[in-house]
Amino acid sequence: MPISSYEDMKEKKGKIVHSLIEVAEVVDELNGIGLNIEGSALLDLKNRVENDDFKVLVIGEFKNGKSTFINSMMGLKVLPTHSTPCTAVINEVKYGKEESATLYFKNPLPDEISADISEKAKQHIEKYAGKTIPPIELDVDELEEYVVIPDPTKDQADSIQELPYDKAVLKYPIELCHDGITIIDSPGLNESGTRTKVTEEYLKQADAILFVFRCPKIAGESEMNYITDQIHARGYRDIFFICNAINQVPDDEQDRLIKFGNKKLLPLTDLGEKGIFYVDALGALKARMKKDKSALADTGMVEFENALSEYLRENKGRAKLMQVIKPGIEYIDIKLRKEYIENYINALDRGVDECEEKIKAAMPNLDKARQRKRDIVSKIALSMRELEDDIRLSMDDEFDTVINRIPKAVDDMKLENSMTVNPFKQKSKKEALEKEVVSNLEQFVQKEMAVWSRDKLKVLVDRHINTLEKEIGRNIDEFYDYLDEFRYVVSGVEKPKNISGLSRVSATILGTVVGGPVYGAVGASLGFGEIIKRSAITMGLSFAGGAILALTPIGLAAITTAATIALFGAGILQLATGGKDLTVKYKNKLKENFINSLKETREKSCKDYANTVTNDVREKFDCIEQVLDDEIEQIIDSIAVLDRARNDTKEDREIKVMKLKKCEGKLLDIRNTLKNIGDSLD
Repeated sequence: MPISSYEDMKEKKGKIVHSLIEVAEVVDELNGIGLNIEGSALLDLKNRVENDDFKVLVIGEFKNGKSTFINSMMGLKVLPTHSTPCTAVINEVKYGKEESATLYFKNPLPDEISADISEKAKQHIEKYAGKTIPPIELDVDELEEYVVIPDPTKDQADSIQELPYDKAVLKYPIELCHDGITIIDSPGLNESGTRTKVTEEYLKQADAILFVFRCPKIAGESEMNYITDQIHARGYRDIFFICNAINQVPDDEQDRLIKFGNKKLLPLTDLGEKGIFYVDALGALKARMKKDKSALADTGMVEFENALSEYLRENKGRAKLMQVIKPGIEYIDIKLRKEYIENYINALDRGVDECEEKIKAAMPNLDKARQRKRDIVSKIALSMRELEDDIRLSMDDEFDTVINRIPKAVDDMKLENSMTVNPFKQKSKKEALEKEVVSNLEQFVQKEMAVWSRDKLKVLVDRHINTLEKEIGRNIDEFYDYLDEFRYVVSGVEKPKNISGLSRVSATILGTVVGGPVYGAVGASLGFGEIIKRSAITMGLSFAGGAILALTPIGLAAITTAATIALFGAGILQLATGGKDLTVKYKNKLKENFINSLKETREKSCKDYANTVTNDVREKFDCIEQVLDDEIEQIIDSIAVLDRARNDTKEDREIKVMKLKKCEGKLLDIRNTLKNIGDSLD
C-alpha cells in the first residue's frame, strides 16, 4: 500500500538504511575473503535516503504576500514583510527544536561588497580574508538586517550583487517542517533580473512549487509567461497555485473570481483542483498566533497544508524511496552476486593453475575491450566539437532575427514613464524611462531566446545525442561482449541474458549522473540517449520526459547587462522639446544603443553559451569512459585475487567458497527485504 503517513515513511527509510548497512557488512566480509570491492556506492545510497528532505519553493511576484504566506504556515511572524521590495537573500525554513538563524556567505565573495552591510558581517569577512567564509549564527531578531536590501535608494540589481550573503537558514519547531520539509522563500520575480536568477537556480532542486498570486489580480500576463516559459520549460507540471488575500475580494465577487482563476490555472497544473487554493494568509497568521482554530478554519490554509503533505508523502516520498531501493537491489544482484561472488566461486572451483591458463587464453578479449573503449572516447570527442559549432551558429542566426524584431517591439511598448521639459524632474524622469525601456527590452530578448532554446536548441541537441548513441552503441555492445567472454572463459559465468551492453552502461551512467551508484532497473528500460537527456539538468538545461528543454541562455545575462550599462552611461539627454516628442526620441536612442550592445557582445556570448551547453552534455558522456574503465579495472582485480590465491590449499579454497555462499545467502535475504519494501509502495 502507498505511504500512509510521515511516520510510515520514516519507518520505511529506517528499514532501507538498516538493509544498506547490512550490505556494507557483507562487503567487508567479502573483502576479508580476498575480494577488492569499493564501498562508496553503498555510502552514497545510505546518504541519499538519510539526508533526503523535501524542498518546497515559494515563488511569486513582489507584493503577492509570499513571506506572509510562509509566516502563516509557521504561525510566527519570522520573515520580514514590507511594502517595498526588500528580500535580497534566499530564506530556508527548516525544523529545529530551538529557534535559530544561520547566515551563509558567498564563496567566493563578490568583487565589490556593499558598504551598507552590518558591522558584524564586516568583521566576520575581515577575520577570514582570503579564506572560505564560514557561516555565522544570528539572533532571529537580527535576520531582517541581513536579508533585505541595505540601501533601497540604490539600483536593486546592483545591491544584491554587492551583498556577500548566499542564504539564510531559519530553524523553528514548526510541525509542517518536522519530517524533512524545507520551505524556501524566494525573492520577488519582478524585483530584479539578478534576484530572479537566484530563484531559477532553486527551481532545479524543488520537490514542490508553490506559486503565489494576490487577489483579485490572478494570472497576470507576466506571471503566466513565467509559468510557461520557466517552470513548465523545466519539466515541472505538479504546481500548487496559491491565490492569496481572497478575503479582500467582496463576498459576492468571490465565486466569479474563483471560477475565472480555475479556468486560467487548471490547464497549468497536473494536480487539478487539488492544486489550486484561495487563502487568507494574513488571517491564518493572526489566527495561529492567537491559537484561534475557528478563525484558522475559515482561511483555507489548513486545506492547502493537508494537500501539500499528502502530495509530498504519496508522490515525492514514494519516488525518493524507490530511487534508493531499485539501485540497491541492482547493486546486490548484478555487482555483488553476479560479477563478484559467482565469478570467484567458479574460479576457485576450477583451481588456480587452470584459471591461469584460462586467463592467458582470454587476454585477447581484454585487449579488444580496451580498443573499443578508445574508439568510443574518440567518437564522443568528435561529436562534442560538432555540437558546440552547431549551437554557436544557431544562436548567432537567432540573434539576427531577434535584433530585426526589436524596432517593432519598441514601437509597441506601452510605457508607464515619460519625459518632461521640467528641468527639476528631467533627471528622475529620464532614469525611470531608461529602466523601464531597458527592462522591457531585456524581457523581450529573453523571451525570444527562450523560444529558440526550447524549440531549435532542443532539436539540435537531441539530434546530436541520438546520432552519437547510434555511433557508439555497437562499440559499447562489443566492449561488454569481450568482457563477458573473458569472464566465461576464466570462470564459466554465463553472459547476462536479455541485457545489451548499451543498457548495462546506461544503468550505471544513470546512477552516476543522478547521484546513485547503479540504477539498472530503470537503465535497462531506457535508451542510452534518454539517460543522458534526463540527466543533463545543469547550466540552464532541463531534460524532462526524455526531451531537452533549455531555458533562457546563460550568456544572455552578459548581453543584456552590457546593453544596460551602455544605456545608463549614454548621457544623451540634452533635448528641450515637448514631453511626448522627447519620450519618443529618447526611446529610439535607447533602442539604438541596446541593438549596438547586442551586436558587440553577441559573438562572445554565443561562443561562451555554446561552450557551456556542450560541456554540460560532454560531462555526462564522459561518465562512459569512467564506467568502462571501472569494468576493466574489475577484471584486473579479479586476476589479482586469483593470483593471491595461488598458495591456497584445496581446503583453503573450499573454506572460501563456503564463506562466499554464506555471504550470498545474506545478500539474498537483504534483497528480499528491499523488494518487499518496494512492493509495499505500489
